[in-house]
Amino acid sequence: MTPSYLIYISFAAVCLLLLALPFVPAFSEWLYPTDAAPLPVSARYTSDIDHFARRLRADAMAKLGSGPATGYEEFDFVTDSATDMEWRKAGKRLIARTGISSSASVRTVQPLYVDGSLQTGPGSSFSAVYAAGDIDLGPQSGISDWAHADGVVRLGSNSIGLRRISAGTAINLGTETWFERLHAPVMRFGRHVSPAPPLQPYEQTPASCADLPGAIRQAPELYLIRGDCALPPGKIYHGSLVVTGFLTVGAATTVVGDIKAREGASIRSRACVRGALTCEKRIHVYADARVRGPVISEGDVLIGAGATIGQADAPTTVSAVNIIAEEGVTVYGTLWAHEIGMVKPL
Repeated sequence: MTPSYLIYISFAAVCLLLLALPFVPAFSEWLYPTDAAPLPVSARYTSDIDHFARRLRADAMAKLGSGPATGYEEFDFVTDSATDMEWRKAGKRLIARTGISSSASVRTVQPLYVDGSLQTGPGSSFSAVYAAGDIDLGPQSGISDWAHADGVVRLGSNSIGLRRISAGTAINLGTETWFERLHAPVMRFGRHVSPAPPLQPYEQTPASCADLPGAIRQAPELYLIRGDCALPPGKIYHGSLVVTGFLTVGAATTVVGDIKAREGASIRSRACVRGALTCEKRIHVYADARVRGPVISEGDVLIGAGATIGQADAPTTVSAVNIIAEEGVTVYGTLWAHEIGMVKPL
């Protein structure tokens, strides 16, 4: 006769085996991974700010019979005037065959395609909107997902433009408008501010990066400075700088090259950087200053009134955790606030 303790041991072993069986695949995967590669992400999704806009336009064109079938042509049509339309009751994506102009607010949670321009009153709200013309939303309006216009996108003061906003011609944002990711040939913030007169040759004197305190030549046109560095006002420097501390570019001073600073950078009024400006911490571009290349910060970027980033014939990128742009700022290209951006009134 089998001892009773052997029966209990056998029963416990069987129970443990049954409990362990479901974990065998996970344990095997842990020892010998077969799915270690990252998930594929469409390059068009990550790099193209107007990715969703082009998808909506393709679906709308297919519905209108002006493009190839996409398989996602399910839409409702805007048949009433903007004031009579029951926007909140829409159960499908919407197509407006003509432009929409309303002095009252328009609110819809459905993506909207407008074959023309869209103009609405204060307090309007859209999840996603594409206009073949312009988009002009009144003050205190909101975009919760994305917006694109083949022409100009205008958001009135105290508006919110989250996620992605793009335009074929320009983006104009009113004061105290919040944004995240913008792209257009030119972007203007707040009301126009008269720019400072251009610098005259006699206002700047040539200077050498090699004469800066602690400058170490790394290459024919590259200098390393350990610690803080302050470029005096009214000078012009040729060459690129890498600064391990805080960098100050004096007023009306021009740097013909790239700049990289670790502890922060301050570009004073009417100063100009003709290359890229990269920093691990905060960047402050003062009023009427100019940066022609990309402005990249792992912290915040503050752009003063009348300052210009990029050029009409050479668009660039501004990227930072938070971006504050005062009235009169002009940016050519792409602006990306990874957390939040704001248009600050003077």
